[in-house]
Amino acid sequence: MKNFNSSKIVSLALLAGALFLSASTTFAADAAKKPHTRTRSGTYETSKGNSGSFSETTTRAKGQKNTDATWTNQDGKVGTHEATRSYDKTTGTGTTSSSTTLPSGKTTSREGTLTKTGDATIEAKGSITGPNGKTSTYDVMSTKTEDGHTATGTITGPNGKVATVASTVEHEGKGETERTTTITGPNGKTEQKAIDTKLNPDGSGTRTVEITKRDGTTETRTQTFQVNPTVAPSTAP
Repeated sequence: MKNFNSSKIVSLALLAGALFLSASTTFAADAAKKPHTRTRSGTYETSKGNSGSFSETTTRAKGQKNTDATWTNQDGKVGTHEATRSYDKTTGTGTTSSSTTLPSGKTTSREGTLTKTGDATIEAKGSITGPNGKTSTYDVMSTKTEDGHTATGTITGPNGKVATVASTVEHEGKGETERTTTITGPNGKTEQKAIDTKLNPDGSGTRTVEITKRDGTTETRTQTFQVNPTVAPSTAP
């Protein structure tokens, strides 16, 4: 069971959230043919008393999305995250990749493919390499709903043991989105990551992340940010 202990499940939950997003955003309308760039920057605080600042730049073009993010913790140490998604609506196929380096220097990465399997369904498959260098694989089906997306799938660890994952995304009116990802380990115990994002008409916003561990304890992180250029909540990513 050691390949699916608490800390590693949380790490997988973070990556799972990213891969669900990669699959679900494929349903969104293509951006304008001319690339456009948007930045999100702000500060964060956690329930453990940690704090810091972050900046994220996202560039979109038709069938392409690139994200570069950095954050600096209270000790001045820096973490980075890079992600790329491409999708061809004509063939119904695409690719995703991401790499994250924590302030501690440890890294995780993800490589995968996207395949349209129905009018409202995308399959995301690929591999996740953890900070210990070991590789897990994932297979997720994401389906568009009236007010967001749902996704279900599996993550198979290096030892062949399987965790199940489920995610929902709901857009609750202008500027508010809720995303919940639940991972159930091979032993039946679960961990959950819930994200509540609120965006105001002037581009300011807040994001609350709550992780519930398998022992029932929770950790939270609250972000305050500004999006530039200002974007209407109904059209925000």
